[in-house]
Amino acid sequence: MDKKKLRTLNLCLYGGAIVISLIALYTFIFVFDNGIGWKVFLIIVGVCWLLSAISGFIKNLENKDK
Repeated sequence: MDKKKLRTLNLCLYGGAIVISLIALYTFIFVFDNGIGWKVFLIIVGVCWLLSAISGFIKNLENKDK
């Protein structure tokens, strides 16, 4: 696969992951109602997903010349 196409694919996938992570985080905060321990755990997981997706997106933005 061409590097430009691979970079575009990665940007699209990470962009989608950011949106899905935000939806999951919203669900964990406002919809999920099964106990405070599970809620805190899932919020931490959602924040980690979001940070991972954002860092991957930024990493692929920086690899423009490579």
